[in-house]
Amino acid sequence: TLELELEKNNIEYSHDKIRIALKNMEYIEFKTAKQHLIVRTKINKLGQKILKVLNIPLPKIITPYNEFKEKYKI
Repeated sequence: TLELELEKNNIEYSHDKIRIALKNMEYIEFKTAKQHLIVRTKINKLGQKILKVLNIPLPKIITPYNEFKEKYKI
């Protein structure tokens, strides 16, 4: 499905580039007595395009945990 969407949107890709883009989409959970946050790492250009063609909004760099959980259904 992803490959078909990328092709339909004229986005150049390779299997290795897709794998790397997805692997590098990492999130770190920080929890203190006062805050519970999700922090995302930098998403490369292909990763951003993948999210866009799948209609997944690009997450903010720092998001409160409850907002992240609700928005992305985790």
